[in-house]
Amino acid sequence: MTPTPEISNKTSFPLIDCNYQPTADPQITGGRSITKVSGFHKLSSDFIGTEMVRDFAVEFSTFTVIAVLSAWPIVLSIEAVARLLWS
Repeated sequence: MTPTPEISNKTSFPLIDCNYQPTADPQITGGRSITKVSGFHKLSSDFIGTEMVRDFAVEFSTFTVIAVLSAWPIVLSIEAVARLLWS
């Protein structure tokens, strides 16, 4: 990628504006070699994937309980105001 300056006016304040344009060569990898995914990486990804599902289920159920407990007094207060207005 090569920066292309876009500023042409001369001011006292240093302005910086560059547009990076990607190269068309798909072989360039930024100095890193492309390697095949290792067995350990695959195993750890599978383990983390199952752990994430379990953590999500626990967090979702905890959030649901907190939301229901928080909404309960609000619903009761709306019901009390409705009884007050209609009686």
